[in-house]
Amino acid sequence: MGRKWLFPVCLIALLVIGGGLLWHTGVLHRISNQDHLVALLRAGGWTGALLCIAVQFLQVVIAVIPGEVASLAAGYVFGSWRGFLYSAIGITLGSTFNFWFARVVGRPTLERLIGRDRLTRIDRALASARSRSAMFLLFLLPGVPKDFLCYAAGLSGMGILEFVVLSGLARSPALLASVLIGAGVSRGDYRSVLAIALLTLLAIGGYYWYQRRNSGASHPV
Repeated sequence: MGRKWLFPVCLIALLVIGGGLLWHTGVLHRISNQDHLVALLRAGGWTGALLCIAVQFLQVVIAVIPGEVASLAAGYVFGSWRGFLYSAIGITLGSTFNFWFARVVGRPTLERLIGRDRLTRIDRALASARSRSAMFLLFLLPGVPKDFLCYAAGLSGMGILEFVVLSGLARSPALLASVLIGAGVSRGDYRSVLAIALLTLLAIGGYYWYQRRNSGASHPV
């Protein structure tokens, strides 16, 4: 029993210590601020790509880092396609880590770390026969805590390869939109930025309108 718990406890301790060091040294502040992050990525030289991947990994694993800041900065510094590629690699690695972390530490530990009620709500959303479709939609929609969703997926019966493909496809549209906006700002192409932002808002609004309409139709007064 002692050996069974040794690895999860050591893993959690390393994450806590690592996060504390990043905060104490000011790294978390720099990568959470867009101007600082852009300067950091530009100063990275040939290692800038690896740095971008690392930042995207950290913003998934450490939930306090805003993901939009990292994606906009990636597009601003590296352009549309390189920014998207580096971001996608980092986010995929971070999501896979959270998925694996949940399987290693188990449900009781996760409930203590992120809250039983939050985990239960996500479980309920994935409990239907169409849980794969539900998970795809949850990853697709903005505002849903994707980091916690990765943990919930790790506790499900889903295979890790299936999870990587499903979450990667679902996250791609929002990620690409953020990167394109960052790239557009760097070029001064504010028409494209405005068009992308409007299309994103219309897509989000259309989905929520559709959901509300269906919900009202299913529960007539």
